[in-house]
Amino acid sequence: MRLFFSLVIIVFSLFLLKSCSANGSTPQRCKDALLTYFVNNQNNGIQISYVDPNGKIIYARGNSMTAPLFSNDLSNTDGYIALSSINEDCFAGKTQPFSDQRTVEGFYDSRSFRITRDGQVTINNEGTTRVFNITDCSTNVFNGYSDEGRLYAFHIASKKRYQAVASLCSVQTSPPLTPRDGGNGNGNGNGNGNGNGGGGNNNIGDAKIESNINSKWVDSGINYMDLSLKITNNGLNEIRKLSFSSDTSLRNLQSAWGIVANSLTEFSLPNDVVISPSSIYHFSLIVIGTINPNYKVISIN
Repeated sequence: MRLFFSLVIIVFSLFLLKSCSANGSTPQRCKDALLTYFVNNQNNGIQISYVDPNGKIIYARGNSMTAPLFSNDLSNTDGYIALSSINEDCFAGKTQPFSDQRTVEGFYDSRSFRITRDGQVTINNEGTTRVFNITDCSTNVFNGYSDEGRLYAFHIASKKRYQAVASLCSVQTSPPLTPRDGGNGNGNGNGNGNGNGGGGNNNIGDAKIESNINSKWVDSGINYMDLSLKITNNGLNEIRKLSFSSDTSLRNLQSAWGIVANSLTEFSLPNDVVISPSSIYHFSLIVIGTINPNYKVISIN
């Protein structure tokens, strides 16, 4: 089954390779087709495949939406974890590309993948920002080329929600939390992300954790927040290991960028991250709730 899936992706991508024109403008028919998905607070499941000139093929899927205070564009609401054709494994005695044992990180925050109403695509990953136009479409499949010749194809399904690839089948999202008193921003956070009240930071030992609310929205009756966070090392020694907890739940385990989500409320620094004295480390979360969270350091060294 997995081998069949891989072959489908390859054939599908090669078909698009012949049908696309590079570096062109977005046809009006494609702009009109895109407008179907620009419904406030409507989740759109998107499958992405792209082919590099060297033959590498990537497949990812995730969710995007547009909403007031979130984004005027169709923007990603999760990380779009991906599979790569060059990551091979042995499955049932056969060589298997697109191994789910070695996933590829998709996007690092909730603004890394955007499609505008005019068909312009912005993708920020792999340390590179790519901006290009959708140049062809058919029903709900849209495609275009980046400047280096990478072919992108996007399959968009309205009101569809995808689980991340390689996620556990038993993983469930947490129920919404009961909103807390937001206070006046001087001790419990102000609830609108405009300040760094006590609810938005926690200074324990050498680590100071702060969060700001970038945007809020409601999806299927659940309140979500897009948070930008930073850890400041106020000590004299490097921070190589840090774990902490939050009193506000992640939307799901794929809604953390730049930090390891050990559970929906507990986190740790990636193994390759070192925070030098007086340095700041940035990461992002999408959480359930309406009030800037509180954080508690579990361990640090």
